[in-house]
Amino acid sequence: MATKQTKLSAVNIVLSNIGQAAVTTVDNDNPMVVMAVNTLDEVSDSVQSDGWVFNKEYGYPFTPDNNNRIVIPNNVLALDSDYTSDQDLVIREGFLYDKRAHSFTFTQQMNLNVVWLVDFDDMPEAFKNYVTMRAANLFAGRAVGSKEAVKFGEREEAQARAAMLEYETQQGDYNMLGTADNRNFRTYRPSFAALRY
Repeated sequence: MATKQTKLSAVNIVLSNIGQAAVTTVDNDNPMVVMAVNTLDEVSDSVQSDGWVFNKEYGYPFTPDNNNRIVIPNNVLALDSDYTSDQDLVIREGFLYDKRAHSFTFTQQMNLNVVWLVDFDDMPEAFKNYVTMRAANLFAGRAVGSKEAVKFGEREEAQARAAMLEYETQQGDYNMLGTADNRNFRTYRPSFAALRY
């Protein structure tokens, strides 16, 4: 039975890609370990920001505080209202901001589509593997400029990416007309072409 990958095991894979010895903790003052951890985090953030079945939620409720502002948690990578909204929402200064109304003020709960940043240990295994392989190649290129190590790892990275996409399509239950959670496919409407700003 395969063991689940942890952040520590991922960091050790990244380090081993350039011939460095394994470490017993990620809380380490060794500059190579710090760089490996930072590279792993950077790749994880980048991959997750695309929004996948495991870190994307639709209609997540955000409630205004006593000042009618909506505080956005640090682990939100992206958010948006659904296509029917007349608001243009972004994160600004840690709060929800409506660019159309030029306002931080919200008087009611907002149900938004959110992409969350998930801890490495909580990601699905297929995503952990891809992030690890991608980080190992990036680290090899940055740390020692080793084209050989990067070239050697490209096949593993491609295989890990394929497994990640397979996981996504299986878990997402996608089809051309909608999804399993009743989000319907919106066809192109010619009248939308006339809406120009």
